[in-house]
Amino acid sequence: MTVLRERRLRAVGVRHHDVVAYDWGWTHGGIQRVQRTFVLLDDGMQISQPILFPPDQHGWWYCDLLKVADEGDLIRIDDLWIDVIVGPPDHPYRVLDLDEYGQALAAGELTVADAADGLARIQRFLDRRLNRRHEAVQQWIDFPPAAVEELLTADLPQDWSMLGA
Repeated sequence: MTVLRERRLRAVGVRHHDVVAYDWGWTHGGIQRVQRTFVLLDDGMQISQPILFPPDQHGWWYCDLLKVADEGDLIRIDDLWIDVIVGPPDHPYRVLDLDEYGQALAAGELTVADAADGLARIQRFLDRRLNRRHEAVQQWIDFPPAAVEELLTADLPQDWSMLGA
């Protein structure tokens, strides 16, 4: 299957349950970097463990709210500004860029209906995956999802290209 990200990146990935995994890369500091990324189709979220995070944040997750168009063998994804950084379970997660989301709404880049849908989906993601109610054990509810953990070390196609470049 193919992922088309922001109309700029085309990557071949695999679908496992409700997760699409794909690798993509770039050159940074003269070194070829490869980033594994996961699209949670049910959540409309993309998650990755950024390889360029500082060493003390190795293994942390960066999560993006997405607009997802599932066309079978093609998944089109576009970033919708709101991000969440998830560290270890004994560390609070951080929600970022709500201001950018509001600015996009005010500028007409989002319809009111799309903005309401995005807010509902980010809240559902937080409640479903991260928010703990009264649990005494410090762990995330369902993060990362089991299907993602199964794909963390899987062999994926190394086939991506930047479009228009």
